[in-house]
Amino acid sequence: SAGRRRAVSPASVAAAFVLLVGCAVDPSEAPRLEAREDYLIGEAPDVRGDQLRPGAAYTVEAERTDRFGRRWVSTAVFEADELGRIALNRRPPTQGSYAGADPFGLLWSMRMPDPPGDEWRAPPPKDVETVAFSLTEDGQVLASVTTRQWIVPPSARSEAAGGDVVADVFLPANLDAPAPAILLLGGSGGGNGWASRTGAQFAERGYVAMALSYFRSDGLPEHLAQIPLEYVDGALDQFIARPDVDAKRLGVMGYSKGAELALLLASRRPDVAAVVAVAPGSAVFQGFKPPKYPVVSSWTLAGKDVPFVPNAYDDKFFETYDGMYLWYRTLDQHDAMTAAAIPVENIQGDILLLSGVEDRIWPSTLMAEQIIGRLHVAEFAHAATHLAYPNAGHGIAEPPGTPTTTVAEQLGGTAAGNAAARRDGWAAITDFFDARFKGS
Repeated sequence: SAGRRRAVSPASVAAAFVLLVGCAVDPSEAPRLEAREDYLIGEAPDVRGDQLRPGAAYTVEAERTDRFGRRWVSTAVFEADELGRIALNRRPPTQGSYAGADPFGLLWSMRMPDPPGDEWRAPPPKDVETVAFSLTEDGQVLASVTTRQWIVPPSARSEAAGGDVVADVFLPANLDAPAPAILLLGGSGGGNGWASRTGAQFAERGYVAMALSYFRSDGLPEHLAQIPLEYVDGALDQFIARPDVDAKRLGVMGYSKGAELALLLASRRPDVAAVVAVAPGSAVFQGFKPPKYPVVSSWTLAGKDVPFVPNAYDDKFFETYDGMYLWYRTLDQHDAMTAAAIPVENIQGDILLLSGVEDRIWPSTLMAEQIIGRLHVAEFAHAATHLAYPNAGHGIAEPPGTPTTTVAEQLGGTAAGNAAARRDGWAAITDFFDARFKGS
């Protein structure tokens, strides 16, 4: 969004613009296509064409090989300006897989021409994805360039937390003094995949980040049910005891069920000075433990269930399996919601909430507004902001620059809406922490 400051990573500083010229007799007059050779997720590849015929139409095609080896493609047609140039970050396409001037347009609008079948199992992910761009006219390739987008920065350093804590700790390069710290909590998928990717991004920005797994990892519960809060407390205590962590500059960020946990944790821990909750829950809800789905809390404290809202199953749900129908019924249990509401007014720091209005997983926009309402009634002493993104769904907790087409199909919103939410939301998140912990 306009006016936001973008951090320059070592990868982007070192990256040179590369050039690959198509077949021509005189290279000085050949059409050219330029892009960053290396860039981080969240940074634009800065694709530009030059030495083109003014007013002529050219097609730019993009092909990605993602970190799981899958192929994605997108395309857009551009009209060269009066100087014979096109710049994707300034010029809208006349047609193609996206509309409007957008430096990330060819990235988020990609689709898989041959999606894997139901039997496909994801291989171990790579840290980098390749994106090839080609410039064509009338079906003839005039120039092309291959780039690398780093999902995990190449300079990222990490180490296991150790002890009984299942977590990775990501460290900034050239760390010579205690740094601000962020604890990251992923959602109902378990493990720490999202938390680790996000932690690496924060380390690139000068933070020490802990990506904590609290279920579905070796030595941890298999299901998101009755997770002891003492485990999370212990992980946080271990984190802030590190000599490279400035415990007075401690933030927590959670996504989905991890956002529920982040808010619950911060309401109990006065040492947490800032909280980001993406697609948050406003109360503690029933745990998820198939196949019998016992009516138990997601969390425990001192061996007892934390008060929770039970799922409001009925015959219609088991006929339709309409998840949003179930969630609205669940939220309509007034007494249970009152008893299980997260006491966010106890948080001793600023709060940033982000949601997609068309969230298909749970009503995160409604619940974020419930949180804001509770804070307003309590005359909350700190800043609390809710960014609700139209045409976006549940999948907004990533930096911009990767496809959002399947994200929209599976998690709600449109591909363009989710892309816009990721772009603005990631800038809002990084600005939020930087302003509180770096004074910038």
